[in-house]
Amino acid sequence: MADIREETDQFEGSDGTPLFYRKYVPGTERFRVVVSHGLGEHSGRYGHVVETLCPMGASLWIHDHRGHGRSQGKRGHIDDFDVYIQDLKILVDMAGTDRTEGLPLLLLGHSMGGLIALSFVRKHPGCIDGLIVSSPLLGVPKPAPPVLKVLTRILSMVWPTLSFDNRLDPTFISHDSAEVGAYMQSKWVHGKISARWFVRCMAEIKATCNSPEAIDTPILMQVAGDDRLVSAPAALAYFDTLAVADKTLFLYEKLYHEIYNEVPPERDKVLTDLKRWVAAHYLQT
Repeated sequence: MADIREETDQFEGSDGTPLFYRKYVPGTERFRVVVSHGLGEHSGRYGHVVETLCPMGASLWIHDHRGHGRSQGKRGHIDDFDVYIQDLKILVDMAGTDRTEGLPLLLLGHSMGGLIALSFVRKHPGCIDGLIVSSPLLGVPKPAPPVLKVLTRILSMVWPTLSFDNRLDPTFISHDSAEVGAYMQSKWVHGKISARWFVRCMAEIKATCNSPEAIDTPILMQVAGDDRLVSAPAALAYFDTLAVADKTLFLYEKLYHEIYNEVPPERDKVLTDLKRWVAAHYLQT
């Protein structure tokens, strides 16, 4: 990526946990974007987003959530979902430091990172200028049986760190076999969640879906229509309830979960939609 500089470093999370992050810097900066990645993955999987936004003048800031990638923390475990939001707040503040007047600051979240991003805006209004969510985790295609929910709630109290497989089939992240292969072979990808993570995540989904009026910033939602990992209908239903006037939705009927990592023709359309929305909202002269 010509004229794009990648830097890596660490910052301390809300409780002092070391968190790894990447920063991509263009030759000429016109806006900034903080990216919140999905469950089990890491900050290095957003190359197509970097290649799309950095040439437009974006500086990108992407951290590995605690318990993910190169950040510290038990894999797939969280004591309280709000810790993700607190960590993100630190990075958003870092990205907002030394901004020239009028330089937009955007937040982009994918899947679980989309839920985190929506929760961030709900809990920290006015911190960003625009929100982008891709295949947000606002529901699951096959909800857990009631007995499993009860058992998980009990385990969350008596053995919160107990981990189990997240049961997500990686073959459904994309129709691009190269992307699926890279995901499955990466040492920075994991497939674990803890009992506490499950309970706190489900509670955060409920709280977010019950508070659509809290979203007060322009929002772009891009949804995979053939998503087997999160519920597309839940995302669409949530979008319909948003009261903010400036809201834009794109539904990609045949795409799998990771729309930014789909096969090139479809991926190009998704990224073009992203690029056009950003340009229309934040790069008009």
